[in-house]
Amino acid sequence: MSRDPAALDPVALCGLLASRLCHDLINPVGALGSGLEVLDDPDMDHAMKEAALDLIRSGGEKSITLLKYARLAYGAGGGRGAELPMEEAEAMLRELFKWTKATLDWRLAPGHVSKEKVKTVLILTHAAADSVPRGGTVAVTGGGDYFRIEAQGPKTYLPEDLTAALAGACADLKPKFAPAYIAGLLARESGGEISAVLDGDRVIMRAKFGAGDGFEPPR
Repeated sequence: MSRDPAALDPVALCGLLASRLCHDLINPVGALGSGLEVLDDPDMDHAMKEAALDLIRSGGEKSITLLKYARLAYGAGGGRGAELPMEEAEAMLRELFKWTKATLDWRLAPGHVSKEKVKTVLILTHAAADSVPRGGTVAVTGGGDYFRIEAQGPKTYLPEDLTAALAGACADLKPKFAPAYIAGLLARESGGEISAVLDGDRVIMRAKFGAGDGFEPPR
């Protein structure tokens, strides 16, 4: 499919995505640095040493998780049109959700699907976890050409910038929502679309690939 002339310049999109990744990593990497500084203190007692080691351990684990997620969700592994196992996406998200207040309710069947679908599910599920900052459940359902991600919990919210990015708006795109912009591109390049709505205490995201009608699979 030819590139949408209204789409964001690829170089600018790369810059936004790099900024997003740096933002995600700054806190856990900073924790590593802080822990090492404490270990360098000659007057450090045993309690301080244990606290520093915990800081280093958690910072290292979170950094590794975020980098693994970014490689799978944003990276070019496998080439265009390749397939990836959906169970790899599930395992990655379960690791990632350890660092959120949300609980993952994964209901997708295992098996290889197109890389574009896996990336979209990864991006939308991560965004859904951000929609329940005080905790809640993120349910991932669907299969084939249709996927539904539903987040439910107290104080659920859906940023306008997120829905705009999913729809392809790029005039004021912020680094935080660059992944959502990519998810929208992936769906539309297949002839499909993405939607996100706030319904009471639920955020419902739907992704469709291919030229079907509506956002639900045929019965």
